[in-house]
Amino acid sequence: MRRSLRVGLALAWSLCLSTPGQAAPAADNQDALAYDITLRVPEPQRKLLEGNLDLYRWRGSGRMSEDQLQRLVRLAPEQIRTFLATEGFYSPEIEANASQENGKWSVALVVEPGQPARVTAYDIRVSGALNEDAEQSAARLDKMRADWTLLPGAVFRQENWESAKRNALKALLLDRYPAASIAESRATVDPEARVVELLLVLESGPLFRFGALEVQGLQRYPESIVQRLNPIVAGEPYSQGKLLELQTRLQDSPYFESAAVSVDKDAAHPTGMPVHVEVREKPSKKVGFGVGMSTDTGARAQVDYQDLNLFERAWRLGSAIKLEQKRQSWVGDLQFPRTEAGHRDSLNALIERTDIAGEITRKLSLGVRRNFVHGKTETVYGLRYLTERQDIGIVGTRNASLSPSVSWTYRDLDSLLYPTRGYLLNLQADAGAQALLSDQDFVRGYGRVVYFQPLGTRDQLILRGELGVVAASSRLGIPSDYLFRTGGDQTLRGYAFQSVGVADGSAVVGGRYLAVASAEYVHWLNGQWGTAVFVDAGNAVDALSALKPIYGYGAGARWKSPVGPLNLDIAYGEKTRQLRLHFSVGLSF
Repeated sequence: MRRSLRVGLALAWSLCLSTPGQAAPAADNQDALAYDITLRVPEPQRKLLEGNLDLYRWRGSGRMSEDQLQRLVRLAPEQIRTFLATEGFYSPEIEANASQENGKWSVALVVEPGQPARVTAYDIRVSGALNEDAEQSAARLDKMRADWTLLPGAVFRQENWESAKRNALKALLLDRYPAASIAESRATVDPEARVVELLLVLESGPLFRFGALEVQGLQRYPESIVQRLNPIVAGEPYSQGKLLELQTRLQDSPYFESAAVSVDKDAAHPTGMPVHVEVREKPSKKVGFGVGMSTDTGARAQVDYQDLNLFERAWRLGSAIKLEQKRQSWVGDLQFPRTEAGHRDSLNALIERTDIAGEITRKLSLGVRRNFVHGKTETVYGLRYLTERQDIGIVGTRNASLSPSVSWTYRDLDSLLYPTRGYLLNLQADAGAQALLSDQDFVRGYGRVVYFQPLGTRDQLILRGELGVVAASSRLGIPSDYLFRTGGDQTLRGYAFQSVGVADGSAVVGGRYLAVASAEYVHWLNGQWGTAVFVDAGNAVDALSALKPIYGYGAGARWKSPVGPLNLDIAYGEKTRQLRLHFSVGLSF
């Protein structure tokens, strides 16, 4: 005997969950007919039957009677067959009976599912506009068949059948054919031979193309902001991926609190489907105040100002004054809107004074930058003029440089806020020449990597490494920003901030070589709190022969705060033989 299972099986299954003519039982134990159920069935099928059979669902209901119990026992075999069929079992052997002893009713169910039916063949066909392009139609069908999950030999389960059909349809819905539908789906089952043949026919519907952008909600900012973020070209075939990319770009933009992107899929437009964009703008001006504390630079007070629409041209002006115990600074940044090529250009200025490890530095920096983000990579090109005065005791020196630079970052993480798997890689290069306003010829290279590896469900290994080198005849004349010191919360723990470097009298200054490595093991006690142990090693020196590691060991607490991981560590510096407290929030990269 052969049997055809169509999409309506799912509806029939749901209708079987309640006895015909009866509503779902109410939770009422008054005057309930009590009965026990003994179910003998292989363990993989037990949960399915216990969770769906009416005999279980009506147990404890005040409306249960002896007649109703006998009726449910008679219906149980057919219900069991229906449920087992969804798991691929079409020839089960079932016994169901009820008995009464000493006034107590008992129900015995014995179920032997038998062997499941397996898929022997499948066929996918597509009708509609897709067939107008024979080459594309063949390529699409080849891709659908390659991605088909219910292959010959697989047990036929209703859930897997529905999933396979949805995935095949989704391939059309997401790309070019958003009005696609299932024209026919058939699973032909031979219960005696336990084989299933599958047929899926999809109707592609018309080919949709994108039209012009229609933007609503703009009051403060020009429409050019949205246009420059738009990856969609009018006239190109519809792609849901392009819609999501535009929406993500708008939501990530500093100009908008929210953004929604949609198209009208009800009919194909002769000139292409208009792309509807609705945005809600952020205020253009904002002033912020903050206080904080860092074990690196001490207590902090800060004032920020932001104008997102300078001169009514959507130029972004940012300015901040930060007062810390060891560092005081003013920074200004003017960012221009993203170009159609995806670049973001900016001008920046910095005035800073630091008093760290016996070295007092006053600096002025002026620069230009071009930033480009593509997928997981971010590239920054820059040109910076830097002049500084360094004072060590009563001795002062001046250094200056005009340095082109490039920075490349690759992020492959499961989460940017709370990474548990993946890695970050950053590579930098800078240069200076005496012929171009620099006091010293130099080439600087720097690399940093952080690797995250989960160990089970609650444990994690974090590995970190840094390498830096400055190729120059001497460190003299090179601004401190291009030399290396280490030590602090997220570098070499157990040592004060930038206290590891080259000794110069009573101070510690930067050297031409850097190497740092760290291994950290984190155990999460629950979803929010964890503990960690770690070992850091590294050094910053002015000669390769002196590049010998010093160590820091410690343990700490971890908390998943709303702004990123909060780390509180106690570390022992092997060289200084001192314990030091370290506090940091987020991932520095």
